[in-house]
Amino acid sequence: MKPIFIFCLILFSTVLQGQDSLQLARLKSLQGKIATFSTLAKKDSLFLIYFWSTASEGSINELNAIQSNLEKWQSMKNFRFMAVSADEGKAANKIRSIYNMNSWTFEMFTDLYGDLRRALHSNNIPQAMILYKKDLIYEVSGYTPGAENYLIQKLLLIKN
Repeated sequence: MKPIFIFCLILFSTVLQGQDSLQLARLKSLQGKIATFSTLAKKDSLFLIYFWSTASEGSINELNAIQSNLEKWQSMKNFRFMAVSADEGKAANKIRSIYNMNSWTFEMFTDLYGDLRRALHSNNIPQAMILYKKDLIYEVSGYTPGAENYLIQKLLLIKN
């Protein structure tokens, strides 16, 4: 009986720790403001989070495709889109120039210390994740042209 109790206790604490690390994940906006994911997620319950890198051509192509569809998608479904760069060091200095060069208008963040990627177990770039009430509903890695349309299809299936 004791081993089962100990296993359940460890499993429960791991689940709670995962939720805490998601809530405490620190993100930095293009304006230089640092906030935790829980602060950013206060009002919203449905998210499309897109992890990308300045070195990934596929990431930039998909973000351009999302940008061209985002307004239409958000008129179809109420959700919050967040592009989150996984770049660190000197590569992080390129984020703003790529953002401006592509005329993107969506929210852009840098994942300070990799907190959000770690909390969501994101290992690939590019990677899109749909979170509903802070639970991971769907994720996809990589990009091929047209694949961004699957994201809106998945978002439309979620009842909120």
